[in-house]
Amino acid sequence: MVDRDELRALAAGTPPAPARVVMVDAACVPDTLDAPVEALHSARRAGCRSTLRLAGVAAGSDAPAMLAALDARLAREGGRLAPDALALPAAIACPGELALGAVGACDVSPVYLLLPAGALEAVQRGRALRLLDGVEVDARRWWGSLLALAAMAPAVSLVPELPGPGLATLAPSGRWLGPSPGVGELVPGSPHRLRLSFDFGMLIDASADRPSALRRLAERLVVMADELLGRLPPGSGMRRLALELEGIGHAALRRGFAPGSHAALDWTRERLWAFREGARAGSVALARTHGGGPGIAIPGGLEVADADALERDLLVHGARHSHLLCLSPWSLAPPELGRPGLGLLPALAAADGIAWRRPDTECKPELYDEALRFAWAVALRS
Repeated sequence: MVDRDELRALAAGTPPAPARVVMVDAACVPDTLDAPVEALHSARRAGCRSTLRLAGVAAGSDAPAMLAALDARLAREGGRLAPDALALPAAIACPGELALGAVGACDVSPVYLLLPAGALEAVQRGRALRLLDGVEVDARRWWGSLLALAAMAPAVSLVPELPGPGLATLAPSGRWLGPSPGVGELVPGSPHRLRLSFDFGMLIDASADRPSALRRLAERLVVMADELLGRLPPGSGMRRLALELEGIGHAALRRGFAPGSHAALDWTRERLWAFREGARAGSVALARTHGGGPGIAIPGGLEVADADALERDLLVHGARHSHLLCLSPWSLAPPELGRPGLGLLPALAAADGIAWRRPDTECKPELYDEALRFAWAVALRS
């Protein structure tokens, strides 16, 4: 059980280090490294954890040599190339060689391989996939090579290039630059962002498993998280919260539901949507008193009279945060439950952002394959 005093104690804690994503072009030569070097220095000075995202990889580019040159340049200035995560393109002929070469150049974990937006559809339909250099390959064979790499290298996570919808269609989701170093949620380069993790079972106990109480608890958590967010160095763009809920699948099991049952999915959906509605209501209430984020985007043809109460508040007042609820497929479907655990993945539709980093526990390649494609399909429809 958790009481209000404990929740207030959470707000009094020290905020975690903010995230940064630093882009570097694989085609860089040593005398054009000023921008990524300064970005890495800036992230370090700000106490940020950083993901180094490698772009511009094409046939003939020597990404490990470029990373070695970047490391040498930083060493001359008294530093070293030590990002907290590495993000690489997956739409190349030999992603495994790139990943192993890049890790050898900067010794980093985790490694995120970014899957192009249409890649998993091509895999699902058995189509050809166009790589970054324009060459077309069999999508399923390419996908099989990525799964084999992930099975061999536990530090590698596969990340579909899908933006989180944020506050539905009523707020801009913003352009992401790469995955956050800790959980692999796609974020802007320098987000004004805070991530806090909560055990879902603890929240269920604290609310006595009543959706209305869970909604009110989510409102309070947003207020406290926003206060913590205000202590972080300002980033670019709208304020962004990631209230990550862990242990969702296990919480459903502890309530007596069978893995894969409709009853488990209905119970989970109702509570996740209650939490999401409460978090959004808390963000709107903060916007009324402290100001909201920029540019609420009103969908074409939507009239205020046609919206529900929360949508009207969003249209009139705006929201203070672009994202609130962060979910991981592995929180819903922990690998130890096997295929029956995948039955909760439709509830991923409640997420504003998705944590794509692979689970810490052992996950069989065939289960990783199914879970990723299922989660991608849900995220695409959300």
